[in-house]
Amino acid sequence: MHRVLVNVSSSDWAVHFIAPDGKTRIGPWLLHDTHDEVLKILDWCGITDEELAEHHSAIRRWGFSSAVVMLTAAKLAALIERGRGWPWNGYELRLMKEAGKYPPQRLSEKLRNL
Repeated sequence: MHRVLVNVSSSDWAVHFIAPDGKTRIGPWLLHDTHDEVLKILDWCGITDEELAEHHSAIRRWGFSSAVVMLTAAKLAALIERGRGWPWNGYELRLMKEAGKYPPQRLSEKLRNL
């Protein structure tokens, strides 16, 4: 099992992951339209009932929450693979969403379409 930090911001319903080293971002941020979509991500991560209650409390108070989850090697690999070919940071993704261009195409898809 691998320790991963999951951060959620209610301003854009953004979710991002920090690697077991505590510094490295795993893949691009995920932007959602609703809190229910974020809860599906947290459920996939295997968040505990206690952590979920803290998430709800933190979102209500500050609009931001963090939770440490334990992911299997397969789930961690899926998060890392999801990030390949996605150079955008959270700010750029938010601008793309506002412009109606989210989710973006992976770079490999763009290159194939040239």
